Amino acid sequence: MPIFTIRQTYIIMKTSVQVCCFIAAFFCSTPLLVNATPDPASVELREKYNLDKGKKVYEKVCANCHGTGVLEAPEFCNISAWKPRIAKGMAVLVQHTIQGFRQMPPKGGDTEFNEAEDANAVAYMVDQCLIH
Repeated sequence: MPIFTIRQTYIIMKTSVQVCCFIAAFFCSTPLLVNATPDPASVELREKYNLDKGKKVYEKVCANCHGTGVLEAPEFCNISAWKPRIAKGMAVLVQHTIQGFRQMPPKGGDTEFNEAEDANAVAYMVDQCLIH
């Protein structure tokens, strides 16, 4: 005579699977909670620049080239392409954006935005590299 009925066995198995899934989800998310300390450089960018406005400028102007690498533009969040640029500092990156650099025209070819908005766009791109 069986110890458990088929229904009881099904319920035990279903509950076991649910508990295992819960445990797996907990342990998979724990490192994110433990390492939740943001990068100091990213914190500084978020304090000094408006990244939400920067994202809008990026999407309207910068993504035209940085989204695909047109005219040898470093692609968005391509860490190997951005790391040496980020090492030069925000002042240099903003200057290149405003004045133009290599094949990039001044202000990415769009004079609609002021220099602070251009700096926000640069900060947004750098921030995204730092958090990815």
